Amino acid sequence: MHGLRPLSVAIALAQAGSAAVLDLPIWFRNTYALVQLQVGTPARDHLLLFDTGSGTSWMADKECADRACLNNSGFPRTGYDPNASTTSVDLGVYNSIDYLGGATGGLTYSDFFEIGGISWNQTFIAANQSSWSFIPGDGFLGMGFSSIAQPATKTVVEMMIEEGLLDEPKFGLYYGKEFEFTGEAGDAAGEGILTLGGSREGKYVEGDMTWLPVRKDLNGTVYQLWRSTLRKFTGTRHLGGDDDNDGQPALNETLEWDAGKANGVFDTGAGTISVPDGRIDAIYRTIGWSYDDLYWGRYVPLCTDFNASWAVTFTFSDDGVDLYHVAITGDRLAHSGFAGRDDACFPPFDSSGSEGLVLFGQSFMRQFYTVYDFGSTRVEDYKPRIGFGELKVEFRPPIEGDRGERQ
Repeated sequence: MHGLRPLSVAIALAQAGSAAVLDLPIWFRNTYALVQLQVGTPARDHLLLFDTGSGTSWMADKECADRACLNNSGFPRTGYDPNASTTSVDLGVYNSIDYLGGATGGLTYSDFFEIGGISWNQTFIAANQSSWSFIPGDGFLGMGFSSIAQPATKTVVEMMIEEGLLDEPKFGLYYGKEFEFTGEAGDAAGEGILTLGGSREGKYVEGDMTWLPVRKDLNGTVYQLWRSTLRKFTGTRHLGGDDDNDGQPALNETLEWDAGKANGVFDTGAGTISVPDGRIDAIYRTIGWSYDDLYWGRYVPLCTDFNASWAVTFTFSDDGVDLYHVAITGDRLAHSGFAGRDDACFPPFDSSGSEGLVLFGQSFMRQFYTVYDFGSTRVEDYKPRIGFGELKVEFRPPIEGDRGERQ
């Protein structure tokens, strides 16, 4: 193993024998969530967007970071320079990745990554091209499954599991309370924590966790994404129409999918909740809104329209018998700034472009404590699951709009 080096960010380290639980503070810049780690010898700090929707980590190379790749983020980038690292190894493979929101590509390398005094040899792409012009960091930290990683690469967490570096084969996530900038305009980490090798339910969660089984690919052979089989969507609205509901009855409307026809994908690299095109009209109707009016600009949702008088519940199941419900009230989906107005909030759902896909992004997951558990240290024995926990009052993010902070 490579020699240990100090990390410049404050990272808590709890060791159990040769394994560890690592807490990485989360930085927010322009609403992008990133974590800091060190790469190369001598080690250099890099800020990477952690992405459960992809498998390969990448960072801009020096030329891309300095001048060759467009940077509209307002933040400088630190490029990876293989010539400046004595432990850099060119693997002789050129890889490219097409995401839903952009693309990147470059030569594949291995070099030492370090977190909290723990170092290991990691594979990644040094990107010489990238269309991610608004990313206020150096690249992505792939946290899906290695089955979808590019040739000659593996995910960071799975490589750490293979090396026996983590106490448990899991990671946990608390986003914190600030989702635009942390520190002074994004120059430091906030309260959020990404935990590798364990999870912190005891600290952050009120009550029990809700665990969703992770679904394999369509052929039933390998795990690819952190996704679960979606069976129902239920919209609930109280006819009283305000936060207190005035004792009025609730109106419930439910949409259903046959087994295997819809997936809920939990993607930290996404921003919103994206729902199937063919269901988006009906989904908005369940909460008393008109998607047609939203689409054509006839209705601009005010932040006061995001309140506890309505809620949505997503129901998951592999077999149709064991049902798992994750619910959220309308006030927790408020995000101001829509149409350039402080009093208007962004619509809670957009289109996923696929009839079978509901994509859960940051706007949803930051309202919970989430745990991603592989279930085993051996790929052939994986039994992955995703856990959702209601945050304790002191860790809940503020509610936007005119209602002040959650009490």
